Amino acid sequence: MLNKYSLLTKRRSVCFLILLAFFIGCSDPVLKPAFVIAETPEDINPVLGKWVRPVLYDSKINFSKLTVQEKKEKFIEMLLPSVLLVKHNLAEERARIGNIIWRMTNDKLINIEDRVFFDAKMTEFKARGPEDLYNRMATHPTSIVLAQAAIESGWGSSRFFNEANNIFGVWSYNPDEDRIMASQSRGSRPIFLRKYPDLRGSIRDYFLTLSRANAYGNYRKQRLKIKDPYQLTYFLKNYSELRYTYVSRLNMVMKKNNLTQYDSLELDPSYYNSENRIIL
Repeated sequence: MLNKYSLLTKRRSVCFLILLAFFIGCSDPVLKPAFVIAETPEDINPVLGKWVRPVLYDSKINFSKLTVQEKKEKFIEMLLPSVLLVKHNLAEERARIGNIIWRMTNDKLINIEDRVFFDAKMTEFKARGPEDLYNRMATHPTSIVLAQAAIESGWGSSRFFNEANNIFGVWSYNPDEDRIMASQSRGSRPIFLRKYPDLRGSIRDYFLTLSRANAYGNYRKQRLKIKDPYQLTYFLKNYSELRYTYVSRLNMVMKKNNLTQYDSLELDPSYYNSENRIIL
């Protein structure tokens, strides 16, 4: 028989699990950002304080014609909202998956919509199981994203960035998707790069690559434990053929441009109305 203490402990455990499920399931809806065509550097909002205005920019700016300092500043200010939007949406999806996993574990009813969503994410992230899926859907510090974006796109000066919104130089192997041909080839084979409708698509693809590829398996494990971006970059050595030289470049770009200052920034909540749609 259970004594009073055991019953109380059991009730508290049940209450804790119910509250955990409640908080995992209670998350903000997917954001609907505003769109702005940036024809001049002045069209890009400056980043002031801890809040970032949720705007997706369609850039018409030739970054190569800006001064080095202005190019870096405007590149970061243009990219930052998209990075935070993608990270927010991935966090929302991950929270929903966490809620579904909790219900699976506790033999709770899972509706068809959630089952379809779960199966789709299992496929999208190439997961081996529920826990593996939840771990793969984690993200990492914004400073690392910005540093890689700066290196891969030449601070917004590359042709792939300007013509295809391809920030990270992601290749395309599918002739049925939007893409552009690179000026270089590998042997007799032409190289194609993916073309995205906006910066958000490129950033999400970047996170998916790190979440799915076998080459980043150790990185995925470490980003669940390591919070210091300068330590975490060590495990990105497989991202480039330069290996540790690439890691050194990442850390140098982060330090020289003080990119870790952006790790604590969040989307500005004041741009929501009662229906959780962003208003400007």
